[in-house]
Amino acid sequence: MNIMKDSETEFLEYWDKVVKLWLEEPKGENGYTVIDARRPLPMEGECYYKEEFKVNIENEQLAFFNNEKLSKLLCPAHLPEPYWGDPNKGKCSIVVVNYNPAGGKDMNPHSYKGTITTDGTAFPPNTIIDYVNNHSYSELAKGFPIWKGKLPKGLEWLCSYGGRKWWLGKKEWIHHLVGTEINVEEVPPFAIELCGWHSPYWPDNTKVFMNIKAAIKSRFSLPLLNAIDNSISKLAICIGAQFKPSILREFLPGLEDITECVFNELKGNNSGIEYHANLASAKDDDMSISVTVKAGKKNTTRYYRVYNVKEKDNNHIILNTFAPGSNHHPAKAYWEFENELIKAIKGLKLEQEEPSSTHSVKVETTEELEQIRSAEDIIKKYRENPTGDLAHLSFRKKVT
Repeated sequence: MNIMKDSETEFLEYWDKVVKLWLEEPKGENGYTVIDARRPLPMEGECYYKEEFKVNIENEQLAFFNNEKLSKLLCPAHLPEPYWGDPNKGKCSIVVVNYNPAGGKDMNPHSYKGTITTDGTAFPPNTIIDYVNNHSYSELAKGFPIWKGKLPKGLEWLCSYGGRKWWLGKKEWIHHLVGTEINVEEVPPFAIELCGWHSPYWPDNTKVFMNIKAAIKSRFSLPLLNAIDNSISKLAICIGAQFKPSILREFLPGLEDITECVFNELKGNNSGIEYHANLASAKDDDMSISVTVKAGKKNTTRYYRVYNVKEKDNNHIILNTFAPGSNHHPAKAYWEFENELIKAIKGLKLEQEEPSSTHSVKVETTEELEQIRSAEDIIKKYRENPTGDLAHLSFRKKVT
């Protein structure tokens, strides 16, 4: 898998094209397929919407609508919401991964294509769909306006968009993960969806991922890795039990589960923070750190997984967390543990990178690590006058 230099631009332009086609009147020309915008409401046998109309779906996106499980849930009548934020270098603090945008059952004028003005020529003013129709999706999304505590001038009408409340609810948690040295108001996250289309919920079914992995790999994997590489924190976070290694490896080849290494690093830190952590093993080699803390008068448990995707000598760390029966971010009771978790992740690597070949030294004991550190002066002299393989040296601590 290669990260292309222009992949940020390609990603943004692709979704601008998808949205532009969706906004146009159905014609059935090459590059897209016309589908019925209505969907039956699961379990109730009713339709989401009263209006009968069709929309253009770009052909790569058809994989999501052709999936047996997703076809009953996705809402093609609503403007897709594939990402928020800017994936370019230094423009995002951290990367947030979601399954897909929620909602879509109602006829919200911000995104519902069936709601147009009485003369049938335009979308309702001061709505997302109207703004995107007159500009582009990337022009709205790159600034992540719904993340801002104070909406940008001219976009005050976004206060009525339901998705804004959801993101503002995540803000304090994400700020804590990023750290106080980064102002997340000025440098917001980059949020990317596995699937850009709205649905009332995401099906808990691993077969869904297997059947749409080609579409995910095409328009998700590369932008995700590139955004992590460009982010200030060099970290992606995702919530949900389905982000397990057996699934992620389907569209992130080379993904390494480093959960056990991080757990061992945690055990050696002795921070004094009160929490109870175990290494929980499930089927399919799915390791997780089980963390129990006191929240009020009760003990509650969450699970954490940590992955790394090594690509072109760059590490791409993905932190996954979930709790049974919940898709919410962790409560504040877990935040001290998460600080220790991030410290442990950073403690796994002692690297100095320069553009040449890499040699890794595995360190088995603390004594060996100190020996290597004491040799840094010698190494520095070689780096000041690099020759051959000594131009690039990398150290990695092996945690036991």
